[in-house]
Amino acid sequence: MDAATLDLLRQCEEAHAQGCDFPTIWNAILKRHPLVRGIPGHECRSGDTLIVVSLLNGQTLASSTRGFSLL
Repeated sequence: MDAATLDLLRQCEEAHAQGCDFPTIWNAILKRHPLVRGIPGHECRSGDTLIVVSLLNGQTLASSTRGFSLL
């Protein structure tokens, strides 16, 4: 995993820990980030609903009620 991806994940996790919701994080961090490809989508995995964001490096950033992760 590259440093830019880890930094993006860290920024999203910090914003979530400060109480920001996904729309706020999308507008403040993700929407303009050079790694982000397209608009968010949704997936269900193991009974959890996730908001997923595709990255240009082929990875996927996921947001749930528990926070952010890479899939």
